[in-house]
Amino acid sequence: MLKKMKALRLDVEALFSQVVYGHGYLHYGYWPAARADEVSLHRLGIAQRAYFDRLAEAIPPGTQSILDVGSGTGSNALGLSGKGYAVDCVCPSPNLNAMARQKLPCASRIFESKFEELDVRERYDLVLFCESFHYLDARLALQRVDRYALKHVLIFDYFPRQDSSETKRVSRAQFNALLKEDLSHAFDVQWDLDMTAFIIPTFEVLDGIKNQFVQPFSVRLIHELRQEHPMLARLLAFSLRKALAKLDKRSIRHQTFPAHNEYRLLLLARK
Repeated sequence: MLKKMKALRLDVEALFSQVVYGHGYLHYGYWPAARADEVSLHRLGIAQRAYFDRLAEAIPPGTQSILDVGSGTGSNALGLSGKGYAVDCVCPSPNLNAMARQKLPCASRIFESKFEELDVRERYDLVLFCESFHYLDARLALQRVDRYALKHVLIFDYFPRQDSSETKRVSRAQFNALLKEDLSHAFDVQWDLDMTAFIIPTFEVLDGIKNQFVQPFSVRLIHELRQEHPMLARLLAFSLRKALAKLDKRSIRHQTFPAHNEYRLLLLARK
């Protein structure tokens, strides 16, 4: 049930991003000045594009072929294809892959599979994880990295600050330990940059939208429904009680996210 809800959430986010922003990005925004200068969905869309630009800047010279792991709607792959890279994708979601097929060039293949279970003959100059590594079994993913990455691995994603008891969402310390244990023979960390400050404004904007606009509107809507349609208001209050309870709470994710997570841009280079 939880897996189905997560898949549905991603589908909804992808559709929203495609319809509202016109690009279908599923990643957070990147803010070069490390501050939210406007609380609007329009500004968030610009920041998501800036995220892609920062990602593209990090691709090492000499890269020709890329495997985009967790490719979502294909928006990053499309942008990278437009820059001259040969890009293939791997994603387990049929719905997201259907969106990707509508926009990607015919030369880009989409492997409908979990990365940990991917079994193809191709190899790539660069294996890319854009907000997708934290979904994966870290050790199995690194084993696949060794198999598919000819030159580099680029990870633009967040890591929990606390160690995990699970195989997914590992801390950076756990990630580094796995690298040392399993890939020290094959890869070096070329650089590891802390990008948390440049990502946090995303949550400032989302918190602002909820606290300044969505929450007051929902309170006013429920009040008016109770005045004009009391039976409907009671029905909605019961059926949407969990969602309404969340709306009643002030959002402070711009504080909780950096307290529990760090956002990194890592480049691994094959020895």
